Amino acid sequence: MSDSMVKIIPKDPFYKIPEPALQAAEDFVKTHIRCDAVNTQCSETPVFVDCGGNLEKIFCPECHTELDFDWWGEVMGRADENGFTSLETELPCCGKMISLNDLQYDFPCGFACSRICILNPQRLTEDTVIDSVETILGIGVRVITSHI
Repeated sequence: MSDSMVKIIPKDPFYKIPEPALQAAEDFVKTHIRCDAVNTQCSETPVFVDCGGNLEKIFCPECHTELDFDWWGEVMGRADENGFTSLETELPCCGKMISLNDLQYDFPCGFACSRICILNPQRLTEDTVIDSVETILGIGVRVITSHI
């Protein structure tokens, strides 16, 4: 049986959640979701928060064209060379500038400086739990589910 990880990240990839809020959210999750473990992770610059083996397709959010994984790998490599300090790139389909964070990943992915990671939750993360986490953090969040 494979493990699953639910990752809660800020919608803003550059936002660094203050330690007291991050700890309060972690404590809340530990008491409201049955799981194997909960931990938080922080970094100075955004990191790619992936959905593991779930990533099947990536689409342009502007014109909805499916994007080639080779193109995506190249722009991710360039962004990584700069430590993901800039996520802006030009789309090959429509020429618009966009953040790599705003691409439509199927399954959801994103970039973040702060993460709450939940290992093997016993049930799906309910909207009410996510709403409470957003209230505790004071920001909007994304939920990323990966198989590891």
